Amino acid sequence: MNVLAKMTRFSRAILYFSVILLVAQIVSMICVDTDIAVGHIAFQIFENLLMIAVVLLQPVLGKTTGKAIPKAMEIAFVGFCFASLVMGDLFDFYGRFQWWDMALHVISGIMLGIIGHAIITNIDGIDVNRSLFHLAFEILWILCFALAAGAMWEIWEYVTDGIFGLNSQEFLQTSGTFDDTTPLPGRIALKDTMEDLILDFVGSFVVAAVVTCNAIVRKLQQE
Repeated sequence: MNVLAKMTRFSRAILYFSVILLVAQIVSMICVDTDIAVGHIAFQIFENLLMIAVVLLQPVLGKTTGKAIPKAMEIAFVGFCFASLVMGDLFDFYGRFQWWDMALHVISGIMLGIIGHAIITNIDGIDVNRSLFHLAFEILWILCFALAAGAMWEIWEYVTDGIFGLNSQEFLQTSGTFDDTTPLPGRIALKDTMEDLILDFVGSFVVAAVVTCNAIVRKLQQE
C-alpha cells in the first residue's frame, strides 16, 4: 500500500488497468485451443507483466536511490511504456496506425537523449559549460546513448519475433505485431528496423540541439 501511495494517480490507473487486463488474458489463454493463439496470448501476458513491472519500478527505484522521481518524468515514462507495450502491441496500434511506431520512436529518442544528458551531467568532472570539448563529448554521448538503446530494442524485437512468431520488425508483407504472411524480400525487410533507428537518432538530435543552444546562451551570458 505504501508503494501505491507513492505513485501518481496516472500510474495507479495504469497499474489497475494492467492487472484487470492480465486476468482477462489468463482466462483467454485457458479458453483457446490452438498453439498459435496460445503463443500470442503468452506474449501478450509477458508484455503486460513488463508493463506492471515498469509501474512498480518507479517508487522502488526512488526508494533505493533516495531521490524522488519527478512526477512529470514518471508520467512520461509510464505513459510511453503503456503506449508501446499495451496500446502498440496488445491493442495492435502498430498495425492500425502506420504513424504510431514512428511517433513513439521519435519520442523514445527524445526521452533517451534526456536520460543520457542527465547521466553525463551527474558525472564528476564533466562540465559542458566549461569547455567546447566537454560540450562536444556530451553531444556525442547523447546521440550514442540513444542509438545504443534503440539498437538494444531492435535486438529485443528480433528475438521475440523468432521465439513467439511475431512481426514486430514488420518483415512480413502485412504490418502489425501478430501477422503470419509471406516475408518481404531483400532490403525492404530491413526498412522498419532502419527507420526506427533513424527516428531514434532524430529524437536524440533534438535534445542534443537544445543542450548545445543552452550551453551557447549560458556562455554568452557569462561573457
